[in-house]
Formats: sequence, structure tokens, C-alpha cells
Amino acid sequence: MLSSINSKIIVLTFTLLCILGFTVTGVAIVAFYNDKELIIAGNNASITSFEGQINTEIATLEKNALDLALMGEIYYQEGKQKTVGEFSTKKILKNYPNSMGNGIYFLPYKIYNNQKIACIHAVWGQNGKIEMLPSCTNGTFDYFKQNWYKEIKKDLLNGRRVSWSKPYKSTQLGILMTTVGAGIYNQDELVGMATIDWELDTILKSILKIKPTPNSFVLFAEKTGDSIIATTEQNVDNSTIMGKSLNTLKWYSDDLKEGEIFDYNGVKYIPYIKQLNNGLVLIVNVPLFELFHAAVHHLSVLLTVLLICTVLIISILLWVLRRNINEPISKLTGIAQRISQGDWEETIQLDKPSELAQLAKAFNKMKTDIKTHLTQLTEISKEKEKIESELAIAKEIQTSALPTDFPQGEFFQLAASMTPAREVGGDFYDFFPIDDKHYVFVVADVSGKGITAALYMMSAKTAIKNMLQAGYPIEEAISKANNTLCDNQAGMFVTAFIGILNLENGQVQYINAGHCPPLYKTENGYEYIDVNRNIILGVKFDYKYESRTFVLQDNERLFLYTDGVTEAQNENYKMFGEERLHKALNQKELTLSDTLMHVYQSIKKFVKKAPQSDDITMLVLEFHKKDDA
Repeated sequence: MLSSINSKIIVLTFTLLCILGFTVTGVAIVAFYNDKELIIAGNNASITSFEGQINTEIATLEKNALDLALMGEIYYQEGKQKTVGEFSTKKILKNYPNSMGNGIYFLPYKIYNNQKIACIHAVWGQNGKIEMLPSCTNGTFDYFKQNWYKEIKKDLLNGRRVSWSKPYKSTQLGILMTTVGAGIYNQDELVGMATIDWELDTILKSILKIKPTPNSFVLFAEKTGDSIIATTEQNVDNSTIMGKSLNTLKWYSDDLKEGEIFDYNGVKYIPYIKQLNNGLVLIVNVPLFELFHAAVHHLSVLLTVLLICTVLIISILLWVLRRNINEPISKLTGIAQRISQGDWEETIQLDKPSELAQLAKAFNKMKTDIKTHLTQLTEISKEKEKIESELAIAKEIQTSALPTDFPQGEFFQLAASMTPAREVGGDFYDFFPIDDKHYVFVVADVSGKGITAALYMMSAKTAIKNMLQAGYPIEEAISKANNTLCDNQAGMFVTAFIGILNLENGQVQYINAGHCPPLYKTENGYEYIDVNRNIILGVKFDYKYESRTFVLQDNERLFLYTDGVTEAQNENYKMFGEERLHKALNQKELTLSDTLMHVYQSIKKFVKKAPQSDDITMLVLEFHKKDDA
């Protein structure tokens, strides 16, 4: 019975098809249950990605509010020139065109004793140009009655760094929006706030389009304030339900948790709950039947196709194998092997059967495409190597510009480190003597990152060093360096802490140009120093910088850093912060270099797998008093 080739092929094929059929069926059933988990995870990933985009937008808005608040402090402290305030609001708005507008709002009578209303607000005009809000310009906007102002002011007075208002509709534009604010301070007293307005209608349209299945529905709400913003639930009118309590919705419960199935009108739903960084919540409810409908359908189709294919394959296999497959496939295999061995000149000539002839054409095209791709890949690799080589050279130049011969002398010791966020960075440190009794140390942070920031960094480092080594007093030297740095077209600036240590008595004369407050270590541990804040370098010509002094006693230390330390973010967009830095420094007694390494490892442990968002620069100095001093 099995003496012929045909019978052997049929029996062998049937046996193999049966084994294959049972195997595929089992795998398909297992895959079905795995697909259910993947579908749930896939929907969650898609919604989480959207959540991440919104949170990134929120973080950007908060940073702009903080930047505007810093400019507001400059405006308040430097003569309250209205042109300075208008320039600041326009500049922030231009840098972030996604916001509706931004402004500086002062508390009653904080600008002038006889003037209660004092605000500056920039908005996008209909012609696409930035305009100043007329009601602020003419002093008629009574913002003290606005709910957003009251909410943000309350949070700022309670110590919040930034605060978001509840969503509200603009009385002038009828637009759904929310406002983020940051405090403006004068010697730790809240004198006003900087605000950024964010239009929610645009993001709302995107949210309400989220529809994983036909009968899914979305809720966008403020959970803390128990207020509905919008929903896509059928038979619910957004115009009437907006602003009402979440418990108005029949399906909602305060105990609702992500992934826990609930029943609503006889249908089982699985909820995806995403909490945004500004207090808003996004809930996407998906019917289980619709969620897994595709997986059930795919399983049914797979089993049906498997049965039909088994019957058809047994019927036609013998004829196909004997007349149309064996010889052409052998020919294709031989030529394909030669091509795989590098014979790119080989061409497949096959006229029939038509399917294999098309396959032959596909092989020929694939061969040509691969050959072209390899050529292009070679060129791309060369270009990439060239760019990497240039960046490596730039990094080497920048690294060589930073001093590495750290003082370990009789009267003081110093150690420093700089870890750029990219191949090259904008932070720098420096130290050098100006005479036998005085030693300069500097830590600075240039706005931005990359090669542009690195070039500006070199200019700043050179300007500061040249002016101090030229013998100018520190105030005059830094003022001259500032004038040099103001002459740039990119609108860049530098924050810096410049100190001059008297090696005989430990006195430190310093200028803080908008930089982070340093920490001072005595026998009781590290504590933050309350330093004065001059204006940042590179933004205002002929600014007169003021210096202050403090004294280091024997074996006391000074720790300086850039905001890349305290503003390092983890995967949940939380910052390392000043409190964690204070704790890290006071955990154990370490040498200077070990102190820098310990702080850096503490930051890496906090951020985990999150990418480094900013340059990290630190400097620590220890003073040793002369015996006869």
C-alpha cells in the first residue's frame, strides 16, 4: 500500500497535518488566553502613552511658570519697570506657544502703596502676534475675585511650589481652561504670582476620541474637587453634567480601581484609571466582550481555516509536489544560497509556475534592494562615525577646559565633578588663585544643553576668570563679565555662584547670580545658607552686582551644585529636591571626592531608569585654618 511515492507522500502529509493541526489548535487556545492579557496591556500602554504626553505638557507648563516667577522677582527687585515685565511675559509665551497666555499678578498694594491692582498679562492675538491684555494694562482687571487666583494664592501661602486651579470656563472667550501658578517672593515674602493659562478644549477633544471599542466610554474629571469635566457615556449630556459630582454617574464609585471589572446595565466593563500630575483624572471604561471579541473571532477563523486547509492540502499536494514544486524550489534554493554567500550578480530566471515566477522576481528585487541598502548603510555608518568623532572631540575639548588638578594644600582642599546630560553640556566649575592669599571657586549653569550651551559655557568661564585675574574687585569683575555675556543672539543666560576664599582667615566673599543656595558644613552637619540673589548673567547690561561674605572655620566645608542635582526626575516625574540632597550629605562622614560620588549615587538610585534630564555639577571645598591665624 505504501510502496508508491504518492502514497507515502499522502500518508506522511496526512500524519504531519494531523499532528500540526492538534499542535496549532492547542497553541491557538493558549494564545487566545495570552492575547486577552496582551489586549488589556496594549490598551493600558496606549492610554498610558497619552497620559505621559499630557504629564510632559504639564511639567513644561510648571517649569515655564517657575521661570516667569523668577523673572517676576527680577522685575519686582529691579525697579518695577513695566517694560521689563512685558518683555518677560512675552519671552516666556514665545518660548511656549501652546499656552493661551501668561501673566504676573501682584498681591494688593505690593507694587505701589496706593495701587491695589497690578498685573502684566501677555496673550496670543488673532493675528498670531503677542499682545498685552488691555484690562491689565489699564488696571481695570479685578483678578482678586477670580476663583483661579484665590485657589492658587491659597496653595502658595501654604508653601506649595506651584499650584493648579480647578478647570473653569473663561468668561471672555467661553473656553474651558486651567491655570498654573508659581510664587513671586521678596525676601521669602509672597508678593505675587506668575501664571500660565492652558486651554483644555484642545486636549479634551483628543481625550474624548479615545475609543478602544465601539461602546467604550471616557470620563475626564477632577477627582480631588469631585467635579466632572466631560464624558462620552451614551445618553449623558456634557453641557448639563459638567461640574457635577462624580457620584452623579451611576457606574462610578470612590472604590473604583484600575483593572477591577464592574457591572453596569448588565455589561461587564474593565476600567483604565490615569491620574494626571495636575490633579485631573482620566478613566476609560471598555466592555469586556468587545475587548476580547477580536481574539475570539481570530481563534474561530484560525480553527476553520486549519480544517479547510487540511482537506485541500491532502487533495492537491501530490499533483503540486510532482509537477510544480520540487524542481522550481530546488532551483530557487540553489540560487538563493549563492546569493546568501555574496554572489550579488546572480539573477533568478524562472517562468513557471507563475507563483514561483513571482517569487523569483521578488528574490531579484530583494537582492537589488539589499545591495542598495548595504551601500546606503555603509555611507550612513561613515557619516555617523564622523559625527560621533566630532562630538567626542567636542567633549574632550570641553573636559580639558575644566580643571582636574584639585587643590590638596595645607590651607584648603577642593574636589569637583561635572556629568553632562548629553555628549557635551552647559554646566561648568572652575577654581584658580588670584594672589598668594586669595583663591577663586566658581559653579555655573548655562541655559540649554548641547554644543550651543557648551560654547556659551566656554565664553562664560573665560570671561569670569579673565576679569578676576585682571585684578578687578569681585563686583566690578562680574559686572564686566556680565556685559560680555549679554552680547549673544541666542538669548542664553548663566546662573553662577562665584566665591573668593581668603586662605588666611577663611573669609569667603561671594556673588550669587541667580544660582542654587549652597550648603555649609560645620561639626553639626550640612545646612543651607541663606544667600542673596543677584540677577542671572547675560540678560541685563550694566547690572551692578552686590557681594556678601561669610567665614569658614577650621575643617568646615562648603558644598555647591547646579539645579541638575535637585531637579533630577525619576520615572514618575518627581524631583530629587533640596531635602533629599540635604539628607544625602548628612548620611555619613566622607572625604571630598567620596562626598561627590555619594551624592551622585543617591541621585542615580532615586531616578532609576529615567534618562538624565540636565547636567549634574558639584563642588565641595574644605578650609584648614593656619595655626597662627
